[in-house]
Amino acid sequence: MLTQELIFLQREEKTSFEFLSNISDKLLSMGYIKESFKKAILKREEIFPTGIGTENYSIAIPHTDSEHIIKPGIAFVRFNNKCAFKEMCTNNDLDVTMAFVLLVKAKEEQAVLLSKLMGLFTDNELLDKLNSENDCETIVNILNDKLK
Repeated sequence: MLTQELIFLQREEKTSFEFLSNISDKLLSMGYIKESFKKAILKREEIFPTGIGTENYSIAIPHTDSEHIIKPGIAFVRFNNKCAFKEMCTNNDLDVTMAFVLLVKAKEEQAVLLSKLMGLFTDNELLDKLNSENDCETIVNILNDKLK
């Protein structure tokens, strides 16, 4: 599900709204999503925030319903500076350093993928690698290996 074209390093957005708007435009131009995706993911993020605080990092896993997806994938994003998201459950402010935008076409696969990702977020060594690695192919290989 992860390919090099879905690795976005050095993003500059400061807010989840700005980021989700921009990444939606990019994913639309790449043929991964329908035009309805942007509105749907922004609305979902507003109602059900996707930020997660881990021991050393704050991560977001924005996603929306499969009906807005054309091609499945996972976009891995790393911000140059931190991007403001709300934390799921608490709605507290989080300064997110990395995001995984889920593009799940098969509705029944979303819970499984979310569970696998949540498991990765407890691995500080892995998160350190993802936060520092600049080679897109290496990032793809690491994540694809871990998400099998």
